[in-house]
Amino acid sequence: MTKIEHLPAWSLLTPSGIAGLLARPNGGPPETIRLGSNLDETSAAGMPLLATLSLVLTRAQASGGLTLTATHALSRADTRALFDALVWPDYDKEEVLAVNKVLNEGDVMPVEVTRLIAQAAKLLRRRERKLVATKRGQEFASGSSAVEAFRRLFALIFWQIDLGSLDRVPVERWPQDHVGLVLWCLSVAARNWSNVGDLLPVCTVLDAAAEGSAADHLAFAFEGRILRPLTWFGLLETRRVGEPGTFAWRYVREYRTAPLFDRALTFEAEVAASIGSKH
Repeated sequence: MTKIEHLPAWSLLTPSGIAGLLARPNGGPPETIRLGSNLDETSAAGMPLLATLSLVLTRAQASGGLTLTATHALSRADTRALFDALVWPDYDKEEVLAVNKVLNEGDVMPVEVTRLIAQAAKLLRRRERKLVATKRGQEFASGSSAVEAFRRLFALIFWQIDLGSLDRVPVERWPQDHVGLVLWCLSVAARNWSNVGDLLPVCTVLDAAAEGSAADHLAFAFEGRILRPLTWFGLLETRRVGEPGTFAWRYVREYRTAPLFDRALTFEAEVAASIGSKH
């Protein structure tokens, strides 16, 4: 029996709709994606990444800077304090403590990622063996404009930072090179719980370079560069499906759009006339 494959969600779009989502004006999001247009300050401030950034910047201000190691990572003392305070999606602190007697920054992914993003966003700067809050970082810590902070950070992470530098998967820039299209596809295809294998062929474009990569590399890249970062903003929900009581690597993760997704991202993409004019 012939297997019926799911068509990619972007096949619903017109050529101009696809082109609009692929545009990268000034290296940032296309005009067909509006960031935070229906987002309120409280919801933006409560996003896991923004809340953790606030913890990092508040601690940096209170202590005269975060202490750095010789390799420019955060000290164990700062790492542990932030680890204890943070709340991060699909992050089990008991599992982390079960395999680490002491916590270095590299052992605490949310702390390491948040610190790297804070530096890339110029919220923190290095001064000798300290990381201190910049003027922009001080403004962020004051909580004066969380929605604008969301817009800047979302654009930075998905359109400007190479997230492949964090996962080291040997697939260059994919699927960040068409992230606008991927986000639209998720908006229509990830309404119900789905695993990475189900979402990948529906929400990405497999170009020649991607087709030459191992399937597990593509899955790791898609999850690590798109799906999991979206959970950092609270735009996707995630759950583990597997044997209870086992560690994270024994689970399969599933994802679906969170209520915040439609408030944070608004699309103006032209779809085929038989489907409708816009989504």
